[in-house]
Amino acid sequence: MRKKTVKAVRLTGEHAAYALQMLIEDGKIASRDVVQALRRREKTVRELRARLIALGEDVSKAVVSAANAANGSARVRKARKQITRAQRTARQAQGRYMAAVRRLSKDARKRVKEIRVKSGVDAAIREARRLAG
Repeated sequence: MRKKTVKAVRLTGEHAAYALQMLIEDGKIASRDVVQALRRREKTVRELRARLIALGEDVSKAVVSAANAANGSARVRKARKQITRAQRTARQAQGRYMAAVRRLSKDARKRVKEIRVKSGVDAAIREARRLAG
C-alpha cells in the first residue's frame, strides 16, 4: 500500500520568526544556535556572491571570445542580387521546357532538343506537348 506523502508547511517570514521565538522560549533551541546559524547563512551568501561575480567575469570572457571566434570563422551572408526580367523569363521558359520534356521517350526528347536548337524554346515546348498528348 502506498504511503501518504507529507506536505511541506508553507511559512511566511513572520510565521517562521514567530515559530523560532516560541522554540527559543520553550528551550528547544538555544539563542546562540540561532545566531550561529544566521552567521553561517550570511557567510554562505557572501561566498556565493563572490563565486557568482567570478563566474560572471568568466562567462562574459567566454561569451566575448566565442563571439570573436564566430565572427572570424563565420561567413558573412551577402544580399542576393535581384535577377533581371530576362533571366526570370529564361528560367521560367526552362522550367516549362523541362516539364514538357519529362514525360517523353528518349527518341522524342532527342527530336525536341533538335527543335530547341533550331527554333527556340517556345517551339520545342509546343512540339513536346504535341508529342506527349
